[in-house]
Amino acid sequence: MRLTWIAAAGLYAAALPFAYAQAQQEAPRPYPPPPGSNEMLRSPLSALAGAEVIISDVVIPPNGQVARHYHPGEEFLYLIGGSAIHVEEGKPDLPLEAGDSYAIPPRAIHSPRGGPEGARAIVFRVHVAGQPERIDAPE
Repeated sequence: MRLTWIAAAGLYAAALPFAYAQAQQEAPRPYPPPPGSNEMLRSPLSALAGAEVIISDVVIPPNGQVARHYHPGEEFLYLIGGSAIHVEEGKPDLPLEAGDSYAIPPRAIHSPRGGPEGARAIVFRVHVAGQPERIDAPE
């Protein structure tokens, strides 16, 4: 039994330099993330053929406005910092503060605006696989 533990410890120790080298090759994600939509995860959705999930950490600078755009799938957001105004075509502007959440229907044209301190949101999208994450909309 003791020989098994010694062998396992030796293998673990021998593998450490390789694991460290691999970790060094992967670029660390900056924290906090830069302004824009920072994709954190993209994965096929096994329960729905042709769909994928995208999770992004979205940062809007103070008083910044995101260009008009839409997404091929449904978007769910949770504002984790700051404040924003959700500007969506055909709807009244919606003020959002940290702790608020909102669902945006597929293909809804929107252009969120950051509040005086900016905004940061975690955005979860059920997305059509193979489509661009974001499609610019004409003015």
